[in-house]
Amino acid sequence: MVLMRFLLLALTVLPLTVQLQAGIWSDVVETFKGKNKSTAPTTRILITHDVERVNLEVKGKYSLFDPYTDSFISSRFIGKNRVVEALRDGLKWGESFPGLYQIKIRPDDTATRIIINNKEYKGSIYIYDIGGSISIVNQVPVEDYICQILSVYENNQIHPEALSALAIIARTNAYFQAVNPKNTYWAVDAQKVGYEGTAFVPAEVEDAVRLTRYMIMSRTGVYEGIATPFAAQINGQLFGAQAAKEIESAKISLEEANKMAENGSHAAQILAKAFPGTTIMLIEYAN
Repeated sequence: MVLMRFLLLALTVLPLTVQLQAGIWSDVVETFKGKNKSTAPTTRILITHDVERVNLEVKGKYSLFDPYTDSFISSRFIGKNRVVEALRDGLKWGESFPGLYQIKIRPDDTATRIIINNKEYKGSIYIYDIGGSISIVNQVPVEDYICQILSVYENNQIHPEALSALAIIARTNAYFQAVNPKNTYWAVDAQKVGYEGTAFVPAEVEDAVRLTRYMIMSRTGVYEGIATPFAAQINGQLFGAQAAKEIESAKISLEEANKMAENGSHAAQILAKAFPGTTIMLIEYAN
């Protein structure tokens, strides 16, 4: 049944083969213009903003970089648990970093864990001294981000096909954020989207994200050779899209989408009715 559901969805998908470099906004834009990149996209999420100090613990191997110059600072082979604070001449995290007002922490092992104020995060962490206060940004793969923000639908009696449609809507917004970030530091505010870092993800949400992997809605199609994700909302929920000049609301409610699914419609059919005139595109990556 799962395989048949995936095939039905795939039949409606027009493929666009492009590749994406993770982590750099200009590269994301280039991807949607058809230039080849190598890995799937990431998004940057603001998790702490404008505070005096933050408790940050890393368990395992990691490396430090200066994100301003993208230069390597050092590698560490044992963890650290210290307070991060902004000094007059640079950041301090247990040790001082004179002249550095931004630091990137990149895990060097899949077992490395990063804990900030008692919450665990995957991916890389960016620490910024902005005007003498600390802001922290988490950079994670878009697919992981979608799993986390859709976790609120656990036990909400949403049909798997409706949940798959939600996953595509959420991913469309995440890609839109990538080319229209709130600023040069982050694209999404964790508090506004309910992002809690590495939280429990229900199996049904994992399935919905996995079966729609790299599928987005676009206002253009394969013949134009360019993907154009947009800020799409259903039931007034944008899944974190910000600063959208034009927000496209679904023509049906989530309840109607769920009813369609219960009556046998698959995710692509639901989205065709919710957002008529758009195309579902499968963006393929080299990895």
